[in-house]
Amino acid sequence: MLVDFKESGKTAPAHPKATPVSPHPLPSAAPTGGNFPASARIYVPPSDMKAIASASVEVLTSTSLVPLRDLIAAAREQQRQVTADLKEATDEAARQWAELSRKKASIFRWFFRRRIASLEQELPMIEGEVKRLKEWERNTKISVDFEAAPEAQRAYEQMVRAFEVLRRSACKWDVTADRATNQPRERTNAHRAVDRKPVSFDFSTSDIIRFSGRAMRFENANGDDILIYPGVAVIPRADGVFALIDLRELKVEARPMQFQEEDNLPGDAMVVGHTWAKTNKNGTPDRRFKDNYQIPLCLYGEITFRSKTGITEEYHVSNAEAAVSFAQALQAYQQALSLSETPRKAQA
Repeated sequence: MLVDFKESGKTAPAHPKATPVSPHPLPSAAPTGGNFPASARIYVPPSDMKAIASASVEVLTSTSLVPLRDLIAAAREQQRQVTADLKEATDEAARQWAELSRKKASIFRWFFRRRIASLEQELPMIEGEVKRLKEWERNTKISVDFEAAPEAQRAYEQMVRAFEVLRRSACKWDVTADRATNQPRERTNAHRAVDRKPVSFDFSTSDIIRFSGRAMRFENANGDDILIYPGVAVIPRADGVFALIDLRELKVEARPMQFQEEDNLPGDAMVVGHTWAKTNKNGTPDRRFKDNYQIPLCLYGEITFRSKTGITEEYHVSNAEAAVSFAQALQAYQQALSLSETPRKAQA
């Protein structure tokens, strides 16, 4: 179990005092209505902790983007049907070609002359169907163009550069559950205990949106990944259901925070002090515990994602400066988008 401290300035004393005041609490996730598809990631938080998780993907889409989501979903369903028809036609063409080759090579081919003639007549029609379906498959996609003012484009490029630095942080964790500590009983200066899972941040692509660049992906250990595109965030689920969130409606915040690191220290971690596994109220070690040991206090970055539709995610990053810089770059991009108010266009 890992515990963190409330931010208390640039540096920490060797034995910091207890700081029971917690940061702004994360809102509870909207009810999911028991909608847990077989493809969903299953996470059970520790019994004494409360899960930090977003609502079901079905309810996360911004109201303004529901028509676009439905258009993309319809195109994807059509493409799945076309793909199935294409496989069937391709398999049938291969089967008939194999049969035609066998019969033509047979010493009894004279007896198969009617079947050979039938196959030679049918194959061009099947191959024409395969060609038609391949063309249809290429065209049954939605291309989304995000037209933005030059200021917004520059802000987006700056956000991508900030993400590049962020993703190179030595360690990233998805905070999946937390609880308040009982500081006197647990003999700790930490105000909060968390359950966290290592995750990756990277560039990614999705078949949901056709985009010339790459999306910025935040892996979600107990839910569905967040992909950030120009102007929109996409949350895809493994079963094909997805949500579209207007990026201006996604609240992303970051702050530096002190964390008691009992695992291996990340290579880029900044150690700002030390505490003890068991402490007195004044931060000194509790001498009643003979196996008491020092714990380094690391300055990490905390990033939170929230939306009115039910997104609730929290990440910890070993590079605090990179976390804060990314959030600031994203907020600057959101502001530039709001000022430009340029519509997005969808094209089949």
